[in-house]
Amino acid sequence: MKKLLIILSLSLCCATAFPQREGFFNVYEQAEKSFCASAAIETDDSCLIIAVYDYYGGRGELKKISQDGVLLRTLPIGNDDVFSGVVGLYRDPWHTDAFYAIGHFVHFDEQISKPFVMHFSEELELLYLKEVEFPGECPRSITQRSLFTSDGDFLFAISLRPEHAYHRWYMRIALDGTLTKFHEETEDCGSGIWINAIFEFPEGNRFGEYRNSYQEPGHPTVLPRLFGFNDDFVFDTLHEYGEIIETLGDTVHLITNDALANGTVQVFNDSILLFSDRALEVWRIGVATYETDRSTLFFSSDLEGNIKNYLVIGSKNNSAEVPISFNAIDIDKKGQSIYHGCFSLDDVISYPFPNRLVITKTDDTLGVIWEKSYSYPSRYLEATYLLATNDGGCIVTGGAYNEASDRYDLFVLKINSEGMVGTDEFLVQDGRPYTYWPNPVHDNLRLQFPPDVQPKQIELFDLQGRLVRVQRSNFGSIDMSQLPTGTYTLRVTMADGKAYSDKVVKE
Repeated sequence: MKKLLIILSLSLCCATAFPQREGFFNVYEQAEKSFCASAAIETDDSCLIIAVYDYYGGRGELKKISQDGVLLRTLPIGNDDVFSGVVGLYRDPWHTDAFYAIGHFVHFDEQISKPFVMHFSEELELLYLKEVEFPGECPRSITQRSLFTSDGDFLFAISLRPEHAYHRWYMRIALDGTLTKFHEETEDCGSGIWINAIFEFPEGNRFGEYRNSYQEPGHPTVLPRLFGFNDDFVFDTLHEYGEIIETLGDTVHLITNDALANGTVQVFNDSILLFSDRALEVWRIGVATYETDRSTLFFSSDLEGNIKNYLVIGSKNNSAEVPISFNAIDIDKKGQSIYHGCFSLDDVISYPFPNRLVITKTDDTLGVIWEKSYSYPSRYLEATYLLATNDGGCIVTGGAYNEASDRYDLFVLKINSEGMVGTDEFLVQDGRPYTYWPNPVHDNLRLQFPPDVQPKQIELFDLQGRLVRVQRSNFGSIDMSQLPTGTYTLRVTMADGKAYSDKVVKE
């Protein structure tokens, strides 16, 4: 145990030394398959290993992608007679150039599912793959979640389909694929149970699970519930997270869990848990309800269930922006900031195809550092995984859906710590057809426009409203080196007459 902790600590220290990289946005088209991502991990040489599954039920793969977005190599998982999906990717703590994958096979001829453990090298050379043998047969499931424990085993949780009496199965699996413990549980609540997340409490040998359960059989409203269990899978309900209530004069603002939620939880430190879930916002005056929105609720809680901080992300009382699922959280390698991801729709008519990806970076109190949105022409980005990278940025990966071909292609969005993409791909940030950085700025403020979009004029105003810079050409940067320190207004006027204003701080 001490050896494992020492290795992990050394890996963390090394990770903080990676230099900042520019981002990229790539779509990796497949000739026949329809791929989405299910997990990702970063290698010591800053490459990415991404697990993908065939959206329509084929064999999955591992893909290694270079730090500038080039697809290097591919490792198929299983054979063509099974569906294979990876639930989690984990570093081998004893061999820094090797990794583990845990997932499941679906054998279509037998209509059963089996977990598997896969060991592979950094260069995607298969070391071994073993199906896990356990009592009985596992039918098709709703959700699966995995965890690599601090003492070097896997926990694997399966939530079965409602026709199987709301069963959940829990397994402890050794690194060689041997099942060491097995437990099944049934909860008759009138609906299937979705296991949203599984995690390890800071004290170790005690684990947690975040799931949505009905308040009463058949009731349409769900409450997120936090369960705790030990190494023998003995469960107890720890907390239920209900409404958050704000009183604003005569107005009461209520934030409740959404019945369609698919949330998650992650350990932030030895006393704080981070949660993300879809929420309903309701404003009331007296007994009258006058507005309802769907949003994403991002909050932190202590281990006793007391909510410490929270942040509502999404619609901001604008029904034309409806966030849906993809509640993803990851913590930067220094433990100082948090990345959060969710979908958003510009128009509810476009459901179920999300057309904007919203990434929010916060500090440890959930104070917003920046919030940006990204989209891509003619494709719907169905993000499925978020990973904070060693250089202080993050990646988001999933499937880019092409409605014309009814197919998903793997996409990877890599952004730096400022949320910049660093390529000429057309991505919308903050609702603007351009990006600008750094902010605060010392010398040159850089601007990036898509190839087919050009501004008419760029202006810079001081706090007194005086025009201090104007540019009608050379739109790539603005020289601010000779300006006094302070806050300025950047105004960009486009060729169609639309104008955008932003605050820029000069250091």
